[in-house]
Amino acid sequence: MTTPPGWYPDPGQTPQLPPQDRWWDGSTWTSHTRPGAGVPPQPGPGGAGAGRGQLIAGIVGSVVLAAALAVGGVLLLGGGSDDKKPKAAPSASSSSSAAPDDSAPPKDEETPSPSTSPGDVVPEPKLGVGLTLPKEWEQANPDSSFVSHKTEYVCPGQNTNCVRGGAQLLPVSGGWKGKKALKKATELQVAKNAKEAYSKKAYGGITSRKVVRSGAVTVAGQPGYRIRWRVENKLEPDALVEAVVFRSPHIEDETLTLWSSADIAPKSPPASDLDKLRKGVVKTGLGEEDDGNHESV
Repeated sequence: MTTPPGWYPDPGQTPQLPPQDRWWDGSTWTSHTRPGAGVPPQPGPGGAGAGRGQLIAGIVGSVVLAAALAVGGVLLLGGGSDDKKPKAAPSASSSSSAAPDDSAPPKDEETPSPSTSPGDVVPEPKLGVGLTLPKEWEQANPDSSFVSHKTEYVCPGQNTNCVRGGAQLLPVSGGWKGKKALKKATELQVAKNAKEAYSKKAYGGITSRKVVRSGAVTVAGQPGYRIRWRVENKLEPDALVEAVVFRSPHIEDETLTLWSSADIAPKSPPASDLDKLRKGVVKTGLGEEDDGNHESV
């Protein structure tokens, strides 16, 4: 049975990311995508993860969804560096979900990609901070503050796409308890980042880890602590995974984290990009759209 053209759940979708639909033209999947049915876009360009405390009051529900965005070897929604996309047609039973013909994307127009460039700041309004993009990095989705390296590839453990590097700002589930508690909090965050970024399903599981960088840092003018792991995966590539926990520049007793990671493989971002991401965290308006005014130290 031939499945008619229409919007269907993206066959390359991974559970970690917000649902999206992809356009089926009757014979193959196209590059056109849209948010999945019944999933309202999040306000503003932000899309951070798990919530905590007074800083996140009233926004926890929308924040938790995107916390599962794994940084680093994150699973993407379509197209790889070799233009490898799902080829299987949607099942006949799913044809009832197709949109009317007038909802089809224009024949000569692809879904716009985020118009970000190196040096641009991708803000997370819910947290009042933003990430400055290094060269070859981009905002992965205009409805999310997650940023990724432009190089994509097919994940070694499953038929979906991964990226060579990624980063995101998130709230921490514990409040600011002073410098002595920073190291412990950062140890927990780097472990969470590694588990999300290099999942067992996509990379076969992490077989070993080693601390290659650690110590006190300053982020957006605030005290913080960073830990960087080198992890070995059962399925190549291995990777660098980093977490930085720092005090919110807006609320004194609140704590934020920067997750970042990069594959150790050809065409991957250099390790120095993780430093650039950390140093490029800037203070933005809290709960406001980006107005271009940022503070960084």
